[in-house]
Amino acid sequence: MCNPRRVEITLTRQVRESWDREVERAAEVSGSVSGEARIRQPLDASMGGPALMALQSLLTNGFEGWIEQEDGCFRHDVEGGYVLYDPDRHELEIVALETAEIHESGKARERITGTYQGEIESKGEGQYYDDGYGGLTEDAARAEAGKNAESGLDQALRQRLDAEADAEEARREQALRRQAEQDARQRLSQRAESLEHELRQRARERLQEVGIRGRQAFHQLMALAYRDALVGLARRRGVALEDIVAREDGQYLEIDFVLP
Repeated sequence: MCNPRRVEITLTRQVRESWDREVERAAEVSGSVSGEARIRQPLDASMGGPALMALQSLLTNGFEGWIEQEDGCFRHDVEGGYVLYDPDRHELEIVALETAEIHESGKARERITGTYQGEIESKGEGQYYDDGYGGLTEDAARAEAGKNAESGLDQALRQRLDAEADAEEARREQALRRQAEQDARQRLSQRAESLEHELRQRARERLQEVGIRGRQAFHQLMALAYRDALVGLARRRGVALEDIVAREDGQYLEIDFVLP
């Protein structure tokens, strides 16, 4: 027995082969949904003009916790909602707010198809001994090389078809992801719509307690407005500033002065 010899066979084939693949993409979206309940209270009947003017001055100059909105109203957040004061209408609005974070997923599925046409090539190898040791004759080696080359052609064809499908899948990637996201957003919208009614009902149930908190915050502001209005009245009537005594303990505000 001597060193083995090698036989190599190269095969080529013209092919026209169709392929198809089902592809799927998923997307997730999230958002928030809210439900509100509101109650409005006009203040013209309960607060006089000087007090309303003093209230406006306090808010315009900046008062802790009250933030001016784009429409000119002033907002103060409380647990479960917020209170709005409209200086143009002299109106107080209590808003109970219920929110929920929601998440949804969507899918897009599509079958893509195509046809590959071209030439593929494969090489096969076989080994033999001059003395045919172990049955490894030259004829056996050529048969093995041909078999390996045929197998290689099949593998090369599968690789070409997979490459064609991969390329088409990549080309459709963005469109599929947009479809999946659109599906997810549609599901999110449907869920938000069904949840909104429940949140509005929960907000209505909490409106009274939110109103208590909102009015407490506003009454603190209103007390200072009355203080400024009364001090302004006293000063206009000739009372010296040092003769005006104001006492405040967080719950009550007292102002003492004697009009001449």
